[in-house]
Amino acid sequence: MKKRLLVGLLVLGLVCVLAPAAYSADTTVKYAHWNALSEEYNYVKAFEEKYPDIKIEFTLIPEAEYSQKLTTMIMAGTAPDVMCLWECDISRFANGGFVDPLDDYVSESETLTLDDFIPAVQDLIEMQGKLYGLPWCFATEVMYYNKDAFDKAGIPYPDENWTWEDFENAAKKLTVVENGKVEQWGCDALGFQGLWYSLIGTFGDDIVNDKGQFSIGEGAKEFLNWWYRLTNEEKVVAPPQISTSGIISTDLFVAGKAAMAFNGSWMVSVYRDIENFKWDIAPIPKGVRQYSTLHTGFFTINSASKVKDAAWKFIEFCMSEEGQELINKAANNPSARISILEKGYYRVQGPMGPENWDAIDKTAQFAQWGYVLLPSGLTFDIVKDFNAAILGQMGIDEVVGKAIDRAKEILGEEGVASE
Repeated sequence: MKKRLLVGLLVLGLVCVLAPAAYSADTTVKYAHWNALSEEYNYVKAFEEKYPDIKIEFTLIPEAEYSQKLTTMIMAGTAPDVMCLWECDISRFANGGFVDPLDDYVSESETLTLDDFIPAVQDLIEMQGKLYGLPWCFATEVMYYNKDAFDKAGIPYPDENWTWEDFENAAKKLTVVENGKVEQWGCDALGFQGLWYSLIGTFGDDIVNDKGQFSIGEGAKEFLNWWYRLTNEEKVVAPPQISTSGIISTDLFVAGKAAMAFNGSWMVSVYRDIENFKWDIAPIPKGVRQYSTLHTGFFTINSASKVKDAAWKFIEFCMSEEGQELINKAANNPSARISILEKGYYRVQGPMGPENWDAIDKTAQFAQWGYVLLPSGLTFDIVKDFNAAILGQMGIDEVVGKAIDRAKEILGEEGVASE
């Protein structure tokens, strides 16, 4: 009798060990993000309906104060259980021991495998030593082009095989001058700061190398000299029109005054309302290599969380196809999971474009996190000098040298690759 009772208790104990984690009715996971929840594609609501024993307490932190607010909360011990960290913060939080590695969670997951993620995720693991976060979705930078302008000029549409030589030749043919005035530029000026780093990356500079160090030099000089020539000598790229805030103040592409432009993939949802011309997208042309920048936020687990298993359950749901479909549709951004990226849940079709969604899928295969891993103040300051170089206000060698010196001030000597 005692033997049977002992065996029964052992079996019961084994069942308890193997049984899925149970959560009390009042299990609450605190979660922070800078994006408001969509009424139509509310992934938090969908999670709570699927797992009614876990409540998600969502906190919306304005984007302008997001990074600083999370840092303050971490220091005060009030940070949420799940934080969607920006790229420039994830290494800092990981090195400080504020977020847990997710490697074991993923290895035990029946939903996720690392080989289903775009290559840049594995690159980041190798750089950081462990997996500290999973991308909630991603955006990247591509080339936009006016199909009507290309048709009129008799130029084949760009594709993933386009080189910078192809781009320059097309820009010259697409620039329209009437009575000494440019009516249509071959290409618009670079507005968004990330574009400078993406284009410089195609000229060979690492931007951020595999050690996480800032790394620009000869590639930046070569690109800036070339872009200066196209702007000031060939006059096929529009000169930058800088506002008092240091940002490009006009969008000539949407106005039909530039046949090509470089911008973030998120602009697809803005340009879908274009009515005056047909347009499409293509990967950034190749130089020494193909390069573009990825942008995202990473789902992470607060190391001080008391509900880590429930926090992971929420992240796992968000990264599942059900969760990613909702997130992709809400944000109009693709999934970093290749199997879901290919299904195109993020695609927002306008009446005039785009059609070549494959441009984003292909870019995801070679794009890198790059400059977004660096402090935003540093990268924005450097871009202001890049614009000054194109305007002839600073020498190009001076600009690149100043950028390296500034990086050393902020990152320290060890944070900058040796020249």
